[in-house]
Amino acid sequence: MSDLLFISTNTYNGLPTRKQKFANYLKETGFRVLFVEPPYTYLALLKKNGIKQLSSKTTLDKIDNNFFLLHSFPWFPFFKKNRICNEIDNKIFLNHLKKAFKEIDFKPEIIWNYMPFLPSILQEIKSKKVYDCVDDHSAYPGLINQAFVNELERKTAKLSDLIITTNNELKEKITKYGKDAVVISNGVDWNFFSSNLFNVTINIKKRIIYIGAISEWFDKELVEFVAIEFPDYEITLIGPCSIKIDSLKNHKNIKLLGVIKQEIFAPILAESAIAIIPFKINKLTENVDPLKTYEYLAAGVPVVSTKIGRVKDLPVFIGNNKEDFASKIKQAIQSDSLEKRVERSMEVKNFSWERKYDTIKKLLENLL
Repeated sequence: MSDLLFISTNTYNGLPTRKQKFANYLKETGFRVLFVEPPYTYLALLKKNGIKQLSSKTTLDKIDNNFFLLHSFPWFPFFKKNRICNEIDNKIFLNHLKKAFKEIDFKPEIIWNYMPFLPSILQEIKSKKVYDCVDDHSAYPGLINQAFVNELERKTAKLSDLIITTNNELKEKITKYGKDAVVISNGVDWNFFSSNLFNVTINIKKRIIYIGAISEWFDKELVEFVAIEFPDYEITLIGPCSIKIDSLKNHKNIKLLGVIKQEIFAPILAESAIAIIPFKINKLTENVDPLKTYEYLAAGVPVVSTKIGRVKDLPVFIGNNKEDFASKIKQAIQSDSLEKRVERSMEVKNFSWERKYDTIKKLLENLL
């Protein structure tokens, strides 16, 4: 059995994403997986919990015989901005890895990586390396130097034996580093999200729904505009929040449910009139491939989005401004039917995770 080090940019028990899907698949195909959660900075920890909570202890959990979880640990800020800080954090990260390797006698044959900030670690560990690029990391806000992040990613790409991207735009960026990439878009647990459409009688409610992170790229003003334009509809927002949302709470028809499990929100989604992707237009969102788009469509729900990333290639209504966004919602509501819901769902069946796994299997066979 081969060992596989899985370096994630999401926590394992957070919102289900491509990372958890691929990590679990790799475990099922016979790899012994060490899933490493992203570190948090001491600065973030001080803001959130106070200095008493600081700890550098490595916490390792055994999920089952073939799956281990290395929990988030602290490192220094400015790793996306300053070379010295980045090198220090690479050493901190590597130290935690080595402790975990020793504890479970782990010798990675493959590194499956989502973080382009760790070229020193990739150089240190002798193994085959896969870089799954799902975002333009240089476009994120915060303590960042765009040129430095791109330099780190170029080094990461150079050290990688296989590079995967979610779309052609990210592939083009990787190509500029002198490397080729394979495009594997995001997918969907189609059987799960379509089950309410095919197994029960849908009672469509006057609900406009959003499922996902409420973060810097989330357009609060647009959602408020929708709430005003559709006073008879409940605007349901599901997911973690990392920005101030006081203005949203001022609208009586906006309902914030926070983080809830898929099993709970799936039937809520299926009974919604419209699902929305109200993202700001910027360099980050122009390259995204939102997982929620596939889940919305698999449930059969009409989708209205701003003009971002890959949504233009899917059966989605696109709003070019606030007024057009609201107009597209009205159009989607008026033209919806059970037949169209089934049609939408069937159209994204080809994006099932099972099809993605088949591609990964072939790529890894070639790599090894």
